[in-house]
Amino acid sequence: MGLVSRGTTLTAALLACAITAGCGGSVADADARGSTRSAAPVRSPFCLAAQTNVAAIRPLSALVTRGGATPEELSNTVDAVRSAGSAMLDAAPDEIRPDVERTVQATDLQLDALLATGGDGAAVARDAQLNARLGSAEFTGARERVQAYVDTNCGSARPTGR
Repeated sequence: MGLVSRGTTLTAALLACAITAGCGGSVADADARGSTRSAAPVRSPFCLAAQTNVAAIRPLSALVTRGGATPEELSNTVDAVRSAGSAMLDAAPDEIRPDVERTVQATDLQLDALLATGGDGAAVARDAQLNARLGSAEFTGARERVQAYVDTNCGSARPTGR
C-alpha cells in the first residue's frame, strides 16, 4: 500500500474515530458484511443525533478515500459533518456534554485540516502536531467516555464475527 493510500485510510479512520464516537462503531463496522448489531431501544434525541452524525461522515470518508473532490464538494460535505456534530452537541445529555463537546472539537480540527489541504488525507495524516493533539488524553478520554455512554444508552453493540 502506497503512502497516499495509507494516509487517506488513516485520515478516514481518524475522522471516523472522532465522529463515530457517538454512534457505537466505525463506518467500516457498519459497512462490514456479516456485522450484527443489537436492536436499539427507543432512541433518545442524542442517540438519533449520533446516528445522523455517522451518516454525515460516510460521504466525507468516501471523498477523502477517493481523492480529487472539488472544493465545492469538499466544503458542502464538511458543512454537513459540522452540522451533524453541532446537532449531536445540542442533544447531548448534561452528564456527557463536555465530552461530546471535546469530541466535536476534535472533529472540527480534522475538518479544518482537510479543508486547508484541499481534502488531501495523506497530508492530514502526516500532520504530527494534529495527530499528537488528537491522541492526547484530553481527546481520547472524551471519545472513550462518549462511546461508553452510547454503548450503554443507545443500544449499540460492536459488530461480531470480525
